[in-house]
Amino acid sequence: MPNLKIGKTQASWLTGFQGQETNFRMVFVSVLPVNSLKYDITKDVVNCSELKTCTKCAENPSCSWSLQRQICVSTTHRPELLMVNMRAHCPQFTIIDSYINKIHLPFTYKVKVSNDVSGFVKYLSKSNIKCSLRGVTYNGTVSEVEDTINCESISNDNLGFDKQRLMIYYYSIVIDGVPLRIDDGVNNYFTVYNNHFCDVSEKTKHCVACSWDSEFNSFYYKRCSEANMCTGLFEYYDSRNATDFADTTTDDRYNKNITALQLSKSGPPSGACPDMMIQSVEPLTAPWSGGVTLVVTVKNHDVLSESRKVTVTVAGRDCVYPKTINSETISCTVGPPKNDYSARNPIQILYGPVHVTYGPLRLTSTQKFQFVYPELTDMSPTCGPVSGGTLLHITGRFLDFGSMANVFVGPADVPCELVARYEDRVMCVTGPADGPAVGAVTIVFDKFLRKKVGVNSTTTPPFKPLQFVYAGDPELDAKQPFSGIASGGTYIPVRGHHLACVRNATLYVDDPDGVRHYAGCAVRNDTFMECWSPALDPPRSLTPGAPAPLLNFGFRVRIADHTMDLSPQPDFPGYRLYADPAFTDFETDGRNVTINGRHLDRGYQPSVDLDIRLRNHKGTPCTVISTQRRQIVCVRPPSSPAEGELRDIYVTVGRELARTIKKKIINTDKRIEDGPLGVFEKFLLIVGILTGLCFMSLLAAAVYMVWNNKWDIRRYL
Repeated sequence: MPNLKIGKTQASWLTGFQGQETNFRMVFVSVLPVNSLKYDITKDVVNCSELKTCTKCAENPSCSWSLQRQICVSTTHRPELLMVNMRAHCPQFTIIDSYINKIHLPFTYKVKVSNDVSGFVKYLSKSNIKCSLRGVTYNGTVSEVEDTINCESISNDNLGFDKQRLMIYYYSIVIDGVPLRIDDGVNNYFTVYNNHFCDVSEKTKHCVACSWDSEFNSFYYKRCSEANMCTGLFEYYDSRNATDFADTTTDDRYNKNITALQLSKSGPPSGACPDMMIQSVEPLTAPWSGGVTLVVTVKNHDVLSESRKVTVTVAGRDCVYPKTINSETISCTVGPPKNDYSARNPIQILYGPVHVTYGPLRLTSTQKFQFVYPELTDMSPTCGPVSGGTLLHITGRFLDFGSMANVFVGPADVPCELVARYEDRVMCVTGPADGPAVGAVTIVFDKFLRKKVGVNSTTTPPFKPLQFVYAGDPELDAKQPFSGIASGGTYIPVRGHHLACVRNATLYVDDPDGVRHYAGCAVRNDTFMECWSPALDPPRSLTPGAPAPLLNFGFRVRIADHTMDLSPQPDFPGYRLYADPAFTDFETDGRNVTINGRHLDRGYQPSVDLDIRLRNHKGTPCTVISTQRRQIVCVRPPSSPAEGELRDIYVTVGRELARTIKKKIINTDKRIEDGPLGVFEKFLLIVGILTGLCFMSLLAAAVYMVWNNKWDIRRYL
């Protein structure tokens, strides 16, 4: 059975796997400094006194490391000898491993001092050196030639070295009563190899080692593979209170368990141990339901996993069936949620690191892993016919969540056949419903996670789900006349049923040559839509009194994702095409305005289409009170003398036909009877009389000349 020796400030555990030579040894607790960095909140400066190593201290411009006192002080303090102000000038301490046979015990261990820029070795040579190992203090010396600190021979009784291939020991050095601080905690431990088993060239093969600090404790961990001839399959871990420099040991198996528990709960901080760290995790997201294969790359995984069970957790959830792919790669399957409560009531997306646990050691990834919930944000269209067949588009995020999905529509959960599923959208075709209905659209992921479109876990408060309308097939009411004028643009009211789902509705009319003409419509509610007549060529050879021609017509509408023709009822005779109204002139008695013309009351809705304004298109409206075949009468508002005589009015019929109409001109005869001629009329009269006189004079002269010529001929005869 293993022997466990633990002091109240330390706990360490050594495990050897050597067949019959298997032995367990408890070794020392190391007192390693806590490399913490704290800031003075009020002054926003580094608290130098809490930096416990030279490198941590000297890397801060406001701090200096005292080699003599082994503490960090502010640069504002009084200067003293043996001060280090740059990280690059910090001396380094490296333990020199030993290779001995048990018959050569006792022996002396050495600590190599390098990068001695400040002459620290010379200072040490004049100091009182004490070495401490397994609770026993020894005298130490300094070699200025070799730059080493040498601890006196240690007896075999204190080493506990028997048939082990190696032993690892924690040591400490005190200089004139001041503990020596070592930057890399690995160098607080030295290894004694039994050269009966070990070749010096083999000592580090297939081994990993690391030291790190937590808030209150310091840890050291080392593991070697069976392939290492110096060690065999070997694991050693040690923890100790970082604030207590006592080096005492006592047997306490409870503290060994505490050490293993601390390692399994925390382990080295992410990135603290380059030789045994999680290097990558792929992918970094997975659906909330799990089921994704995760690939984790761990440095020296083969050494850490040899002859032991490996477990993987992903953001707090088990990654099951871990399998070693190669020397640095693990694969596993992200497991399902741990309880049904979170499935029914997801609060937030889970987020956290990946942990890989090797026995007592737990490694933590620097990358964060995220569990995602599907978010169903929108859908189109929002209605479709009861007969089904609507291609429904549902958009959102993480919709490729899980291994399967089922879509249901409405309160009766009508199945919607899945067509395609992507990360950002889902498409399905609605099935037939029993009748008109309104309800939410639901996607069920992996048979247990139900999500409604428009309701997401991140909404605060949650939005109401979007509603899908199952509407009856649209149809038109009977006994509706449809007509328009040649210019088009006139208002056509259309009544029917189940029109709410209709989109992009158009009215079409086929002219006598078979050419189809279209005009737009707008659905106002489930029973009513407004259309406008298309422009057509005026009807040809329309004799007076003959009825307007009837043309084929219909409605083309889009319902959900398909287009259909909405045919009129059988009692519809056709679309009646009227000629455009022909306006000749107008006359007014000062109050009423009468517009004269032809076809003035056919093919349009006077209450909607007809607009009359005085003078121009921005003028005062004239209220229509009567429309007849040849006359339109409107009442003008009271006017002031400053507005002058009304000579023009502006008339629009529908959206396309607009005309400016002139006031009727009174004939000349009536003007003469009514009063004297005007100046211009008198001028025309005089010009006419003079022209007549000239014509008569020329005619008389011509007659005279002919008569005179005849007289001369008779005289010669």
